[in-house]
Amino acid sequence: MKQRFAETVSLLMLMLLGVCLLAASAGAVDEADEEEARLAPHFTRIGVYEFDNITKRRNAGKEFSRILCDRLAAKFGDVEFVYITPDESGYPEGPVLLKHAQRIGEKYGVEAIIDGTFLGYKVTGGIWPSRATPSPEVMVQLKMRVVETAEGTVFAYYSHIPKKPRVYPSRIRTEKQLWNYAIRDVIDEEAKRMDEDGLFFEEKEEGEED
Repeated sequence: MKQRFAETVSLLMLMLLGVCLLAASAGAVDEADEEEARLAPHFTRIGVYEFDNITKRRNAGKEFSRILCDRLAAKFGDVEFVYITPDESGYPEGPVLLKHAQRIGEKYGVEAIIDGTFLGYKVTGGIWPSRATPSPEVMVQLKMRVVETAEGTVFAYYSHIPKKPRVYPSRIRTEKQLWNYAIRDVIDEEAKRMDEDGLFFEEKEEGEED
């Protein structure tokens, strides 16, 4: 009787240990899956599609898109960026329809497309660029997204809708200088977010150490 009881207790303990081991193993697999999922969206060739412009500034969407493409290419050397215009692609300004994104991806050989809408560009702080205002203030607003072209699905959305304008130094003398500074800062902020989301994750070669 005592021997049978001891055998039963031992069996129960073995079963409990097995359940714990399975749970730990499942947890490790889940963590590995999450890590793989986070790193998976690495794109090596990305199209930057001309943004739609709803501001009063002429060609703002086109100018922003070109600067975005050039600046991302300079910041992330392991990724190839391709500037795509509506005239070349045969489709209207972005955001493009997802089915069109697939066709554009096939035509240009890009794994993803960055497109969006340039919503606002406003200079405040007085009557700059006259000497009456010591420092110009700029409000830039835009929305953009990253579309995976293989399936025509949206990978991520990015919005730049600040609550207050950014103040720039008085040494800026021309409207073109101010535009370039403001757009550069916006792109740098959004590029950092994209990098954190794994768009530009650089896969290591086998055997390479961290």
